[in-house]
Amino acid sequence: MSPGWRVEPLEVGDPPVLLARSIELLEGLTTDPRPTLRWYRSTRTAIVLGRGQRPDAARGTKDVQVLVRHSGGGAVLLDPSLLSVDVALPTGHPLLEGDLSAVFLRVGEAWRDALTDLGVADLRVHRGAGTASRRGDERDRLLAAVCYATVGRGEVLAGGRKLVGLAQRRRRPGALVQCGLLRSWDPAALLAALGADPADREIAEAAVGLDDLLADAPSDGMVIEAVSSRLAG
Repeated sequence: MSPGWRVEPLEVGDPPVLLARSIELLEGLTTDPRPTLRWYRSTRTAIVLGRGQRPDAARGTKDVQVLVRHSGGGAVLLDPSLLSVDVALPTGHPLLEGDLSAVFLRVGEAWRDALTDLGVADLRVHRGAGTASRRGDERDRLLAAVCYATVGRGEVLAGGRKLVGLAQRRRRPGALVQCGLLRSWDPAALLAALGADPADREIAEAAVGLDDLLADAPSDGMVIEAVSSRLAG
């Protein structure tokens, strides 16, 4: 790893704690401007809404909590099948050069190269505009409400299906790029929380998990090492 980077070990914990740590990491760039990779996985299931979504957009249950993150995009099912990393970058970092979305391309390319190294085939980084349309008809709005049902700039697709999702939050000290790698994809609980059909075929087929792509899928540790090397190498 580059000596300028800090790579934190995998953190496994409760969803509210994990989300709180994300914003602490961004704010912490004020006193410690080192670029940082923070890997984490949830111990239980939560629906995490994007910053622009209404807090009442999803219904929680006694087993599934609804939370709101500080970055944009659609709702994410934060559960043990999602491997996440926060990429905290101080203002002026080379990865942040260009327009606000340029960092997505650089981070997405690092993910693509790392996953290719691990044996995943037919990977593509989406370079166009995002496909979510919150001002369209009811169907468009549902697709936009689910992070992995549409594609944004820099996100990674495997065989045309979304595998890695990205979102970001910017503040004066820098930027936080949040990445989520699907190990598996079952949107039923998320769709039910949104009041949609849990068996929606289009949304089920819009994304794919790493464990579904490879018979002998790499471990979290292997993914962390490969992606960290590409981003912070």
